[in-house]
Amino acid sequence: MTLTATHQIDLSVIIVNYKTADETSKAVQSVLDHSGALDVEVIVVDNDSQDGSVEALREAHPQIDVLDTGHNGGYAWGNNIGIRRAQGRYLLVLNPDALVYEGTLERAVAYMDKNPEIGILGGHVSLENGTQQPTLFREVSLNKLFWSLFVPNRVLRRSQLFGDQRYASLSRDTVQDVEVVAGCFMMLSRDVVDKVGMMDDRFFMYSEESEWCWRVRQAGLKVRYNPDVRLMHYGAVSTGQTSPWKSVEIAKGHILFLRFTRGPFVAWLGTMLMVLADLLRGVWFLPLSLLRPGHKGAEAWRARITFLLGALVRQPKGQTPPQADIGLVT
Repeated sequence: MTLTATHQIDLSVIIVNYKTADETSKAVQSVLDHSGALDVEVIVVDNDSQDGSVEALREAHPQIDVLDTGHNGGYAWGNNIGIRRAQGRYLLVLNPDALVYEGTLERAVAYMDKNPEIGILGGHVSLENGTQQPTLFREVSLNKLFWSLFVPNRVLRRSQLFGDQRYASLSRDTVQDVEVVAGCFMMLSRDVVDKVGMMDDRFFMYSEESEWCWRVRQAGLKVRYNPDVRLMHYGAVSTGQTSPWKSVEIAKGHILFLRFTRGPFVAWLGTMLMVLADLLRGVWFLPLSLLRPGHKGAEAWRARITFLLGALVRQPKGQTPPQADIGLVT
């Protein structure tokens, strides 16, 4: 799909809101305060919060575009509505719980202008306590899922021996080309969107950024990390850190990624590996769930293993995205 635009706007910042009006408002204000010499538009897409978010954001920021979708079609779906509406040369997908700093946006746009080989640009992300958030990933693979049978995640993510899943061996102070950057900050040009397409909104949430980065790399473009592009990220304000729902959606996202990029058989094999890994973890979590009802980790494990066992029989194929209200998208 080719998107038309006036190209008079330098950057369109797209933020999907779901019941996080206060955080979203801070994110919007950080963009407005730190746009510098850029001509920036801000588009907030509300995924049917039904909590007064739309009215509050329109009142607080009358200069931005707040779209009331009337549905919750997930993160990719909401961003795609914003992408269709956007008029900028560059597009920035920004989480509602992220704040940009002085110079962040100008440096990112200038860097993109000088490096047309970049498909998606990510930056240095700090948590609220000042530590750097791991936002560089390798895409899910059968190799990674196999090792997860035997190796704890905290080791698997950081060890070069098992594939360096979080690029722990790379310096965070230098520019790097990676497989995936986190969806809290993803900048790309309109031309790239025209070439590879928008986010795949068959994903509801999780792994949509991995699939988008995969398509970008398949098109011969780079997914790049630039530490000079800095922002702060609160993290998981709309989904929570640990929940049965989140645990299931992450597993579903892994299966869908494998299905869409490697095919149904590889996705089934990946599901089997995840089932085996969770059955092994059941040695700890099953007794814990019986002895301590309501334990968050145990509840998440129970929801995930139940989903995965069902997925072996009937593989998820992705959602059918809802239709946005007439008039939102031109």
